[in-house]
Formats: sequence, structure tokens, C-alpha cells
Amino acid sequence: MAAALSASVLAIPVQVTDSIVPLLQAERLPSVMEAMRGSVGNQGYFRPLRIGQIQALYILAGDTHYTVVFKGFHVLLVVALVAGFVSVLRVHSATDFLVAVFAMTVLTGHHAFLGTVWEAYPINHFLEISVFCVLALVLARSSGGWWVDTLAVLIFAAAALTLESGLLVWVVLVAAWLAGWRGVSGRAIWVVSAALCAYGYVRFVYFPTGMPTLVERESGFWNARLSTEELVVRFGANPWFFYAYNVVASFIGVLFAEPRAGVYGIPLQLQRDGTFSPGTLVTVVTSVATTALMLWAAASRVPGWCRARFDDTGRFLFVALAVIGANAAISYGYTKDEIMSPGGLFYALGAFAAVRQAVHSAGSRTTASWRQGLLAVALFVVAVGWVVRDVGTHYNMHRMVSLVRNEWVVVDTWLRNEQATPTNDAQRRIVQVLRDDAIATHGSRSFLFPRWAERWLLQ
Repeated sequence: MAAALSASVLAIPVQVTDSIVPLLQAERLPSVMEAMRGSVGNQGYFRPLRIGQIQALYILAGDTHYTVVFKGFHVLLVVALVAGFVSVLRVHSATDFLVAVFAMTVLTGHHAFLGTVWEAYPINHFLEISVFCVLALVLARSSGGWWVDTLAVLIFAAAALTLESGLLVWVVLVAAWLAGWRGVSGRAIWVVSAALCAYGYVRFVYFPTGMPTLVERESGFWNARLSTEELVVRFGANPWFFYAYNVVASFIGVLFAEPRAGVYGIPLQLQRDGTFSPGTLVTVVTSVATTALMLWAAASRVPGWCRARFDDTGRFLFVALAVIGANAAISYGYTKDEIMSPGGLFYALGAFAAVRQAVHSAGSRTTASWRQGLLAVALFVVAVGWVVRDVGTHYNMHRMVSLVRNEWVVVDTWLRNEQATPTNDAQRRIVQVLRDDAIATHGSRSFLFPRWAERWLLQ
């Protein structure tokens, strides 16, 4: 599955939007440290390591290998995520293997995952945060040791300085420790907590960067996308309702696939077309069924959680719900599918635990045969639905190939409109090399896709 994802990632050229401007900015900076130092004063954001990584890869790429280096790093992140996910599951039986394949399909078919593999920025920091989170859980499930504690602290520091959602590493470590996964010691948890406090001091006191405001970007609300001007007019005097909406929408969006990026797609499709696509039906039904199974497995364990009693299934579910909730809270400023990619990752881990529990329960001799048969049919149908969504991920990535290639045809006009026209020969060379790489890429031949693909697979 990692190889298939990597092949689709490599087929997509480096994007114009969100990617070319950071590369042009990197050309102006002399070193990685200078890039990190210059980023700490940005209003609303504190992401020095993200800028430093872009600078480091830009230097590594030399004069001509931008596509190889940046897409290669993207592939490394994909492989690291899959490897970490499999390592956390600890497959020891045939049942575990089958359920793990199901969980992997949930991970790669979830709508929050798509944004981590079809865009670059030029480094997909959302995917990077998911990698940090799954590595933190790997450490939490390990046998422990000083090196595990050291790595936990370093992973948190790297994640927090890369993106705001990197703070979820702290949530992963604390939730896992509370649930009984003590590979990361209590002392290390205190150190990471102190680092979290230090992060807050540096960001909001020493470098008063503040938080993003309503004028940062457009966002979804109910069944429409609102521009920054519309957001200010509607919520400028009292943004708390909008922030609360974003938190709730992000949380239920991971669990039930509606709303998407803050927008409820089914009412919008019904209003526009009088019906909704079968792909939307598959997405919502599979998410609702899987979430129902997770809630069923979690409900019986809540009394035990209150007494700090956890089994392995309970630990997975407890940590998953904690991370999804925290991820939604961090998304208060605006909601976007890929921001919730760590939540989607832990949703897949929770699905693994819940389905494994259901299979073991159905295999009990006290379970009636008709219930076993009903569960088998239900799991089969849901699994087929997730396979359709997984295929949809690759379908959408291959559609992106043609879209990105077309962007490079008009890159000069786009840069001029963004007031980012190259100002020297080095910057013009960057644009030319990336344009040549994009045009040389074999297109996806999307015109050969069957007509039903867009209705069933488009996300």
C-alpha cells in the first residue's frame, strides 16, 4: 500500500500554488538558520522548523533537482507513516492481519488523508505531523528506556516547531500514559509538558505572534464557503460562535464524513442537483457504520476508564477519541480536511480496535449463529465501501496530475497576479526547471477514466 501511494505521489508534479512561492523565498535566504530566524516574527504563526526544512531541502536540491528532492521527501513521509501505523498495530494472528488490512484501508481511504498526499506546499507538513504522532504512539507502546524518553521529547519539539497541530504529540503521549501505555516514562511526560509551557511562553510572550484571525483565509460554514470579507462581516464582532462551529464540525467530520471542510455536502448537493452522488453515500455510510462500531466498543468501557482500567482495545479507543477531540479544538480558527489528518490517523487505529473486538465477540461460542452471519455481512459491506474510498484516493491523486500540469502552463501569469514574479536569474531558473519537470510528466489520461468514476470516486 505504501508503494502504491508513493507511485501516485511521484506522478504529481510540484504544485504551483502553495509551493513555488516558498521556493522562490528560499532562494533569497543564505542558510537554514537564517530562514528559521526570519520566520519567528510572522503574525499568527510560529513554524520555524517548517521553514528551515524547506530551506534545507532547497539547498540539497542544488540547481536542478527540486522535484526529485521534494517529492522524494514526500515519499519518505508516506513510507514512515505506513511503517509506524503497522508497528503500532502489532499484528500477531491471522485475525489481526485481516483487521489490520481493513484499518490500513480506512486510513488511506479517509477523506482527511487525501490532503496529505496530493499536495506538497512544498513539504506536506500535515502528513509530517501525522508521522510525528504515530511515532509518539510507537514509543508509548515500547518497552521504554532513556532513549525512548529522549526521542519523545525530541519528537514533540520537532512537531511543535513545525506546525501548530504538532502539539498533538503531547496529547498522544499523555493519553497513552493515562491509558496504561507507559513506554514513555512519567518523568518524560513532565518534561514534555514543561516544553509545552515553554512553547506557549516563547510564542505568545517572547515572540507575540498571536493566533490567526478571521482575515487569514476563507472557510466553510454550513453549506457555503465564506470569503474573509464575509467572515469579518458576519462574525467579526463575536467570532466565538464561528470558532465553536469549527471545532464541532471538525470533530463530527472525522467521525461521520459530514461536514467536509466545514461545509455540509449532502444538503448542498440536494439543493443544487436534487440528489447526491453515490460516492457521497458510500463515504457517509461507511463512516457512520465504522463510527457506530467504535462507539459501541467504547461505551462498555467508559465505567472502567473512570476507574483507570483499560484493556488493549480500550487503550486504542481512548487515545483515538482524545486525539480526534484535541485535533478538532486546534482547528478552531478554520476547518480543513487535511488539518484533521492526525485525527483521521487515530480514527483508523480506533477502527482497528473496534473491528477486532467485534470479530472476537462474534467468534464466541455464546454468540448466536444468526448474529455472527449478520455481523459478517455488515463487515463485508463496510469493507467494500472503504475499498471504494481507497480507490478514490488514487483516482483523485491521478486527477491532480493533469490539474497541476495545466497550472504550469500559465505559471508566469499566476506569479504576476500574486506579485511574486522572479526577480533574478536564479529564481527564473527555479520556475523553468519545475515547469520543464511538470510538462515532462506523463499525464494521467483522465479522459480514459470511466464515466461512473467521477460520481463514485470524486472526493
